[in-house]
Amino acid sequence: MAYAEFAESLTEKLKLSHTPVGIAFLEHIPRGVKHYDEAVPSACTFWKAAERELFYATAADHYNCPIGAITQGFQIPQPVSDKAMELIGMMGKLSYLEAAEAGHVPTVEKKHSVIVYGPLKDFVEIQPDVVLLIATPFQAMLLSEAGGVASWGMGHESRTLGRPACAVIPVSMKSNDTTISMACMGARTFADIKEQEVLISIPARALVELQRRLPVILDANAGMKKFYDEHKGNFSRV
Repeated sequence: MAYAEFAESLTEKLKLSHTPVGIAFLEHIPRGVKHYDEAVPSACTFWKAAERELFYATAADHYNCPIGAITQGFQIPQPVSDKAMELIGMMGKLSYLEAAEAGHVPTVEKKHSVIVYGPLKDFVEIQPDVVLLIATPFQAMLLSEAGGVASWGMGHESRTLGRPACAVIPVSMKSNDTTISMACMGARTFADIKEQEVLISIPARALVELQRRLPVILDANAGMKKFYDEHKGNFSRV
């Protein structure tokens, strides 16, 4: 797939306000890709930086966000694990997260030692495992229809996830389906996801079908909009 062309098409057809981001989980550091050498408070902070440039981050780069490090499939050392338990304990006191949930948080299963983040258009020699989009609910509606997860009885499971937002990545990778997250307060703070926006993860295996189906779905919705507007006009009080 020509990712630059696809990224441009997504942005233009859906009128996205955010740059489509690619994420690749790799066993080795890729040649020609720089290391992100600034400390970050959360794993989702990398998503915001990835709208601007291509880079890789190591496991240690994710340790300031123990839950994010876990969901992204990194093995964490004991000090980070202890910090994670402290964080979960604090969340429990706030009635934000139950301790029993911690063992059920999804994690990336693909073997890797680094993660490459960046604008989807810059993925030339590297294939992303997921494409991450920040979108409005309307844009998410169109993507869910184009991705097939809005279809009934077609073997796809439509799911909308909650906290933590980064869990949407492993869930979509495992299901091979476009998956929507309502995000979480962390992602809305560190990745600057607005109140009127949601997070969408599109796995690599779903990209070709999405590229094929998106123009069809856009035309179909334009047709339905016209029909509904005409139908609405038959009712004076609507």
